[in-house]
This record gives sequence, C-alpha cells and structure tokens, in this order.
Amino acid sequence: MSTLPSGRGPRPLVLALVALGVMVALSLALLVLPGVRSVLPLSSDCRVTVGEDSVALDTDEAQDAATLAAADVRRGRPLADTVAALTDSFDEEDARLLALALTGRSEEALTCTHGGNDEGETDELDRRGLTARAAAVRRDLQQAFGPQRLGGFAPEGVSTGHQPGSAHYDGRAIDVFHRPVNRANQVRGWAMAHYLVAHAERLSVETVIYDGRIWTARRSFQGWRDYSPDTEGRTRQVAAILEHRDHVHVDVAD
Repeated sequence: MSTLPSGRGPRPLVLALVALGVMVALSLALLVLPGVRSVLPLSSDCRVTVGEDSVALDTDEAQDAATLAAADVRRGRPLADTVAALTDSFDEEDARLLALALTGRSEEALTCTHGGNDEGETDELDRRGLTARAAAVRRDLQQAFGPQRLGGFAPEGVSTGHQPGSAHYDGRAIDVFHRPVNRANQVRGWAMAHYLVAHAERLSVETVIYDGRIWTARRSFQGWRDYSPDTEGRTRQVAAILEHRDHVHVDVAD
C-alpha cells in the first residue's frame, strides 16, 4: 500500500479551510461598511417584514407589487382588493403581508438593498428648480399616486429653509406633504415611502425620510433607521416638521 509523502497530505484541505475562513471574514467585515448593498450572492434584493413574518422579493417583484398597491391607494380601494390582485404572483399569506406594507398599513415594513446611482448627472435645473432625476421622481409619484402637495423646490432653486448641505439646495430633493398628522395620512405617507424604496434603483433614489425614520441607499443593508433631529425648544408643530411626521422627503443621487 502506497503512502503520501510526509507533510503533503493535509495541505489541500488546510488551504481550502483557510480560504473559506477568509471569505467568511471578508463578508462579515463588509456588512459593517457604509455603501455596501449586499455581500451574500443569494440574498434577496428586498424584504417585507410584518411582525414575525417576512417575504423576500427581487427588485422587479418589489417594483411591480409597489406599483399595483399605489394604484389601489390612489383609488381608495380596500385592502382585500390589493391582496386579491397580488395573489396572481404570490401565495395568499405573502400577498396579505405585501398588501399591508405597500398600502402603508404596516410601517417601515419594506426595505431593499439597492438605490442611488454611481453615475453623475448635470447640475442643470428645470423650470421648477429640479435636477433631471428629481424631476423624474416628481412625475413618477404624480403618476403613481395622483396629484400631491409638493414642496422643497422652487424655480431658480432654493437657498434657505433646510439644514446645511441639504439636497434641496441642489434641486435634488422633494417633500410630499401628508397633512394633518393623523392615522389616515400616516398610512398614505408610508405607502409612498415604501413605493420610493421599492423603486429606488430605477429612480436613483438616495434617501427617503418619513415619520421619524430614514432609509438610505448607502446604508440600505441596515434598513429603516431612527431619524432624530434636534427638536429641543421647538413647538410640537415645528418638531413634527423636523422629524418628517407630516411629509415624505426623497432625494436622488447627484
């Protein structure tokens, strides 16, 4: 019986284990770096979580489902209609979870690991004071949800009224108002916030802020996070504005 030369037998196995360890360590390290969207090759692009239940979707599925839900929100259709429509593509339980999230009945329920855009665009503003990407978002929201109360931009641009460095000053941001702050408007606001996250890749969305929560393309792997601006000494009304309780903020990549 032949024998392996001394010292050579286990080396391939050891090298394979070392390589695997390096890959795992690199994946774990990348998870905590800003700007990393997804490091697991089999991970889903988007996920809806309601309570202890969740549904994984790819980007196309999230976009299609969000567009369908937006149409139902625009027409004021009952939740059951949205669930029924979604059962063409999902089983009934998944369709129910998606409907709850995408019609805004479940808060911060949809997140995706996509969005933004690495390709720059011109700083030229249109007649409304918006960049091409921001203007595309404005048109898209109007088409999906109907006429909206919009702000945060003006012809020739805006230079006051927002935090230093705000995307509003570049014409890259839009505020969509859902006033007064009540449950009905909160539902509509979350429907729009989820829609923007679902379509973040297509629309080059960089940031969505609503109801004291924030989602960003650069940290999309973290999902929705707390958004807590300094409201000390502010009235309740002003605090609500600063915390984005009464409006959805969306900005696009520059």
